Amino acid sequence: MQASSNRIGFITGAAGSIGRATVRTFSSRGLVVATADRRPLPQPDAELVADELTIDLHDEIALANAMTRLRGLGRLDHVVSIAGGGDPDELAHPDPSTEDLEIFSRVVSNNLLIAFATIRYVVPLLREGDGNRSISLIGSINAFGGFGAPGYSAAKSGLIGLTNALATSLGADGIRINCLALGTVDTENLHALAAARGASLDLPAIAAKAPLGRVLTPGEVGDALAAIALDMPGLTGSTIILDNGQMRIR
Repeated sequence: MQASSNRIGFITGAAGSIGRATVRTFSSRGLVVATADRRPLPQPDAELVADELTIDLHDEIALANAMTRLRGLGRLDHVVSIAGGGDPDELAHPDPSTEDLEIFSRVVSNNLLIAFATIRYVVPLLREGDGNRSISLIGSINAFGGFGAPGYSAAKSGLIGLTNALATSLGADGIRINCLALGTVDTENLHALAAARGASLDLPAIAAKAPLGRVLTPGEVGDALAAIALDMPGLTGSTIILDNGQMRIR
């Protein structure tokens, strides 16, 4: 197969639980997968990836170089921006309204700024293609509910704003953009955040509050991202809530 005929799926934040699940799902659906993360992908998931970029998404030079490498792989069709996550310092702060500005800025940068940076650099490549092309952002129900963590909630709200703001201009080029707002997902990072605060993570108690009585798995999120990218060519400018009904109760 010539590189130019490859359909590329590019996933940021690929080393985490959701990222690895998305790598597996996209690969199983026939996409050639490229990834970006500050950490290397573990095996066996790394074997599924055509190009693994170990970069900081705040680094514009690294992002520009990454686009050159992506262009060499084939035609970029789908981008999933997963990079980001909660911050233990923010979660440990006793008074959300007086959170340190350094913490707030860091959390917003890690969850919103790098998402836009990714969009800014991938759009020229997406515009070179045709047919079904998409950008999917990972949001959170924290954007809608009173869960504390002001930087995280503000950043995830910002992703919804990005989706709304860019849908029309990207749509003129046939590129879709959507946001998947997640409830609680049983990830390694979720457990690490609890451990960093010296707290125990009672997933059964969290699950019991959701109408479906469970929390999400990374595989379910990966499947949803693949469906948004590959199976819903008419979907754009939308925020989809995937949370087992959790937001309706909490």
